[in-house]
Amino acid sequence: FVPLIGGLGMYFGFLISVLTITIDLNHIKYFLLASFIVVIIGALDDHRDISVGYRFFFQIIAAVIVAAVAGVDIESLGNLFLSRGEILLSSWSVFFTIIAIIVAMNAVNMSDGIHGLAGLMSFITLLALAFFAHIGGSQESLTIALLMCAVIPPFLFYNLGIGYLGEKRIFMGDAGSMFLGLGIVWLLVDLSQGEYRSFSPVIALWLFAVPLIDSVSTVLRRIIIGQSPFKPDLNHLHHILIRLGLSTKFVLIIILLFSLFMTLIGIMGELNNVSESKMFAGFIVIFTIYFIL
Repeated sequence: FVPLIGGLGMYFGFLISVLTITIDLNHIKYFLLASFIVVIIGALDDHRDISVGYRFFFQIIAAVIVAAVAGVDIESLGNLFLSRGEILLSSWSVFFTIIAIIVAMNAVNMSDGIHGLAGLMSFITLLALAFFAHIGGSQESLTIALLMCAVIPPFLFYNLGIGYLGEKRIFMGDAGSMFLGLGIVWLLVDLSQGEYRSFSPVIALWLFAVPLIDSVSTVLRRIIIGQSPFKPDLNHLHHILIRLGLSTKFVLIIILLFSLFMTLIGIMGELNNVSESKMFAGFIVIFTIYFIL
């Protein structure tokens, strides 16, 4: 039996840190509320496997708090198609953001299939977000990103069984994966929107590329073959690579390198002012190749 307490440890470590440092809680209080909801429902799911309906219900509540109450919503998708100009969501903004939040939380959850994978991929994304928050002068987002980065390594020591901790493994569980997913999507939206955004909206796809591509591909594949999109299976990227005969450690390294590669492309694209339409086209090409393969 491996305890599913990693997510609770990460969340309470983050919460205590936030409450003991100097930071304006007026805006972040809604993130703390939304994350509390998903952590509690995730912990209950870890404990007794609640229904998919209940889990989605509370995920929607958390997403509504973020998008409608806190106002962290996706107003613009950027100039994805060169001839059409900037795509503004207008009245669809909150609805689209709610969908994006739910997708992000479940994408991290789906990636939590081998030791260290979800935590390390989240760590890469959060480091990139901290970098953009720093160069964009967003102190609040920088603080959130760094604190979320800080709570991941202690968990990884136990999750990966490093050193003398080999017999004391813990998993992050649904509580941890949804907490990380919510934190990542909060920062992705907050830093990619508005007049003082730190990066263009399309860069968010690159910073969160591997969990997003894998989860969307898996759901589409289930729908195509007539299965429920919510039914778990063994067709995620890490499962496929393991079936090819690769060791778990090698699979972890391969996927992390792929994640780092995609994140660096996003960073370099933004720093070198590559057009949003080209960055979007590149992402779609990689997604299509992955889906076909």
